[in-house]
Amino acid sequence: MATRSKKKHATTRTARPRVSRTGISAAEWQARCELAAAHRLVAHFVFVDLTYNHISARVPGEPGHFLVKADNLLMEQVTASNLVKYDLEGRQVGVSPFKASPAAYNLHAAVLRTRPEINAAVHTHSPANLAVSAQQHGLLPLTQQAMRFYNRIARYPNLTDDTTREGADQLAAALGDHWTMLLENHGALVCGKTLPEAYIYHHFFELACRAQVGALAGGGKLILPDHEVCMVRAAKFGRMGVYDAESRDWVASLALVEKRYPDYKS
Repeated sequence: MATRSKKKHATTRTARPRVSRTGISAAEWQARCELAAAHRLVAHFVFVDLTYNHISARVPGEPGHFLVKADNLLMEQVTASNLVKYDLEGRQVGVSPFKASPAAYNLHAAVLRTRPEINAAVHTHSPANLAVSAQQHGLLPLTQQAMRFYNRIARYPNLTDDTTREGADQLAAALGDHWTMLLENHGALVCGKTLPEAYIYHHFFELACRAQVGALAGGGKLILPDHEVCMVRAAKFGRMGVYDAESRDWVASLALVEKRYPDYKS
């Protein structure tokens, strides 16, 4: 009689060596764990662009410093210890065998430097948000998720090299007082007052983009809600400052990471 093999969730192989925890405060380590979890979650739910997507978060108690993904890692390989610390001028802080790409540290430094109220930002190139970024009408209010962003999305034309500091500064200026941006022919940027907020709104934005691509591909006549309906929904469900570490979506998402990818805290 054949024995039934027990299946185990495969842990993600992470990049080594890891950074020592010496000199890292408890608050920073917690932020590192949460940021690593956010990377794992985006990789879990969203088709990402190899090593070219990244999420940042300010270091608690150090508003002039932020953490971001190393340039040679996939999102699913990010751990608390291999995240890299930078200041708002794009200079690496501390000793680490890892480094971020200029595209990552310039973009996130520019956004966090320009907008002190932003504490986290998610930048991705998924098939869905790439498609919507290439459409002149942008994100249409076709779903309840999309209506959260109604009249609340900045656009940035693909005219400059935003991997440089100058280009990143132009991108941050184009963001204005918005929290979400479509980078034309490039992808999306979603920001938040907290990391959970940036992650959750990015999830909603990605879902809205996927739905739009599917609806347009269907070829049928679309149902577009009235402007007033969209405004009400945006005001009710698109407010910032709603999602934090206690939000049920974030708590449930962290539980998924704990079960599926327990090495994220390493």
